[in-house]
Order: sequence, then C-alpha cells, then structure tokens
Amino acid sequence: MFVVMIASELTPVAKVGGLADVVYGLARELESRGNAVEIILPKYDCMRYDHIYGLTKAYENLWVPWYGGAIHTTVYFGFVHGRKCFFIEPHSNDNFSIANVFTGQTDDVLRFAFFCRAALEFMLKTNKHPEIIHCHDWQTALVPVLLYEMYQHLGMRHSRVCFTIHNFKHQGVTGEHSCAPRA
Repeated sequence: MFVVMIASELTPVAKVGGLADVVYGLARELESRGNAVEIILPKYDCMRYDHIYGLTKAYENLWVPWYGGAIHTTVYFGFVHGRKCFFIEPHSNDNFSIANVFTGQTDDVLRFAFFCRAALEFMLKTNKHPEIIHCHDWQTALVPVLLYEMYQHLGMRHSRVCFTIHNFKHQGVTGEHSCAPRA
C-alpha cells in the first residue's frame, strides 16, 4: 500500500511534542510491513538539517492557488533516518512564519491552511495517488475537506483519508473566515 502522511512535526527534524515521535514511529512500522510511505512536512528554518540526508529540490516551481492568486512554492526531498520526506517552502511576503515550528503564532491558521493546500497541490502536480492520506492533528485538518471539495474533481478520486487527533487539548479552533480559499 502507498501511504502519504501529512504532518507538522517529525522526530528528530521538527519536534515540539509527542506528535513528532508518533509520525516517525508509525512511518517506520508501516514501512517494515512492506508499505511505501512518504511524509510531507513544512520546511521550517529551525529544522535539524543535520538529520536530513540528501536534501534536494524536488519541485522548484509549484504555484499554489491562494486568494485569487498563487504563491510560488518550492518542495524539497530528503531522507530522515531512512524515511522519505518532502518539505514545503512557500515564497510569500507573509512567509507563514516558517522560521518557527512552534504553534501559537498569530498566523498559525493561515500558514497551516496554506500547508494543507500546498501538500495537495504537490501531490496533484506530481501525480501521486496514494491509497491512504494520513493527516495528523489540526494543522492538517483541511486536507480531507480540500480533497473532497476540490481535488477529487481534479483527478484525486481514489485516496482515502485517515485523520488522527493526537491531542484534544490543541484544536486550532477558528472561524469560517479563515478557511483555505477556493482560488
């Protein structure tokens, strides 16, 4: 089975709490059972780059639709202790606080909404068709919505979504005004 995990953290490159450990451990276990696993993460400036091997540009000119325009984005690929990882780096004036992995920033909702949109756009443009898209915590909660509302109509019809909430204490609660735009 081909599984794509979308998460905001991964041990040891971007770790705030237990989510990072679970994503890494689950990916390793799924691979040990014969599954193909890829992980999509934001590319934070504060990552432990000494644990990413073979970091290269995988997709240099990804244009992600966003509020009536598009944001130029670069996607990098590298191995984190054997795990295949893609790192999404937006090139916007707002920069979506990619300098910091820690949540609690004033733009958390927008930066993770953009991350969800960019992850799906990358999968669409690179013709990735996983059987399972596994989303982790509120930072990736828009992926199933965007997949159903938009991306299935663009050809991403066969993926099923597993959405895991690791900590109900952190919910990313916001209003409808901050949902990812349809542009």
